Amino acid sequence: MYKLYGVRSWGSMAVEAVLALCGAPYTVVDVEQDTERRFPPWFIELNPMGQVPVLMLPDGSVMTESAAMAIYLADAFPDAQLAPGLASPLRPRYLRWMVFLAANSYMTEGRWDFPSGYTDDPNGAQGVKSAAIRLMAKEWDIFAEALGRAPFILGAAMSAADIYAAMIAGWNNNLPSLFAKHPNLKALHDGVTAHPTVAAVWKRHGL
Repeated sequence: MYKLYGVRSWGSMAVEAVLALCGAPYTVVDVEQDTERRFPPWFIELNPMGQVPVLMLPDGSVMTESAAMAIYLADAFPDAQLAPGLASPLRPRYLRWMVFLAANSYMTEGRWDFPSGYTDDPNGAQGVKSAAIRLMAKEWDIFAEALGRAPFILGAAMSAADIYAAMIAGWNNNLPSLFAKHPNLKALHDGVTAHPTVAAVWKRHGL
């Protein structure tokens, strides 16, 4: 049994969708924060960074970093066909865009939503936010160009990278403008969220 610790509509959403698509046995623990957005001490023991999600594996070991979880689970359950195999010529492309999304878009979205958490200057939050908005536009430009006319980033088949991209895109505060600029990104998002299993997870997260 896998145990996924997260917050609804946050980064645990994509990992939960991958677990469900893989048919893995899992439970979800919705972690509550206090009025200052702090996690309880027991959760900090699981992840000293104080970030969700956290995935406890069946052997009791702990994983952090949502993209790492998605990559691991897709490989652990190859029958779900959410990732190309190690010998596939699509494997480098899959890893490239999964890491691109995690290292860039995910983090930029965080600076957009919570700019004060990225500066010690009490007057610096607006600068952090405006830079994040500018950078986010560039990152989606790059991703959308790579996507091209294909329904998903690897072509015809949906992968864990597409689920991850759909989650991050869905967080965008200017979603109508983003999708108007990149209709292919909207098509990817809609293709992912139309899958019945993913749709059920998204609904649990209030989306």
